[in-house]
Amino acid sequence: MNAPTLSPLLAAAVQDRTSGATGVARQVLDGLAELVDDPAALRAMVAPLPGLLPGYASMWHIARAANGPDPRTALHAIREQLDRDVERSVALATRVLRQRGGWVRTAPSSALVKATVAGLPAGTVDAPGTEGLEPVTGLAGADAISPTRVLNIRGTLELARTVPTIVVTTSLKLVPEDVFEGLGSPLFERIPLDAFWAVILDGELLTPAEAGHRAARLT
Repeated sequence: MNAPTLSPLLAAAVQDRTSGATGVARQVLDGLAELVDDPAALRAMVAPLPGLLPGYASMWHIARAANGPDPRTALHAIREQLDRDVERSVALATRVLRQRGGWVRTAPSSALVKATVAGLPAGTVDAPGTEGLEPVTGLAGADAISPTRVLNIRGTLELARTVPTIVVTTSLKLVPEDVFEGLGSPLFERIPLDAFWAVILDGELLTPAEAGHRAARLT
């Protein structure tokens, strides 16, 4: 099934290049919500999404919910949890970065990174001439997190190697290692999870190891 055969909302989600993984997940969930009264159509529509959106861990969670015994309840729960967890993660990331002070360098393209940056003092993010000034903290999103690695836009590894870097994300990005292996595109790179300083997940400040353990519990 190609993108033109999808419903209008789902086709728009597949073609979206500006909203980031979280924004695309919202669109997909809203598109599938129109189909929950027709299980066969729902399953047919959700089947190609992981292949059409190969970098998005959220599609694994969404496909499992859509193919489960009660897709209406499961998809609605993911949609509500996503908005709640995004708000919590952004609020905590903003607070942590304000407490650390100094400058912030970002890996682009994440909606959660953009939302966090909006709450930081003007002129303290990706400002020219801040090289060598301390403290400097990196901030990145994640398209997927496995028990051992992070999938994100190219340039994230260099950021994590250069300055202590925080990943701000939600549990919709956690996947088992075998699922992670099938994700990605030329725009993404795989980064060792332990390259990061911390992971903010659903409003909790975790060590990379703690975030990896949560991914490992998924089956």
